[in-house]
Amino acid sequence: MNESYSRAQKILHWLLAVLVLFWLFVSGAVVESSEGEAKGFILMFHSGGAIVILALMMYRYSLRRKHPVASLPDLKSWEKTWSRTNHVAFYILVGVMVGSGILQGIFFEQDVRVFGLINITSGHNESVLAVFHIIHEITATLLKLLIAVHILAALKHQFIDKKPFLKRMA
Repeated sequence: MNESYSRAQKILHWLLAVLVLFWLFVSGAVVESSEGEAKGFILMFHSGGAIVILALMMYRYSLRRKHPVASLPDLKSWEKTWSRTNHVAFYILVGVMVGSGILQGIFFEQDVRVFGLINITSGHNESVLAVFHIIHEITATLLKLLIAVHILAALKHQFIDKKPFLKRMA
């Protein structure tokens, strides 16, 4: 087991941090505030970017499986459990977020073209769309909460516990 993350893992961590935060706080807000033709155009980038995020997360997960990094030995058992749970939840929630977004696109009232090429809309159904929209919103809220916990835990370990957490991912 490795003591630190590989260069590729570190790059993916920070790239995904920026992308996920942008998609959660900026891109989603722009989609929600737009209407008409503009909304379809914005959804093209929003959905395409989400698929890129999912692909990068899957690649990051494969790197994590191939090159596992040992947890710091002096963590409490509950901290190790929460850390594992939080990381697994990130992967699951990103999958649910992208999946529920795609399912919204399938039932949207206008064409949603991923990357401007692939029309995923099959027919408008407001009640089905509403269910997937709720799932998408709840998942976004959960992701924001997990991100906050992740950041606070890293800062606690770094500055209160004086453990080299940030060094391992920098």
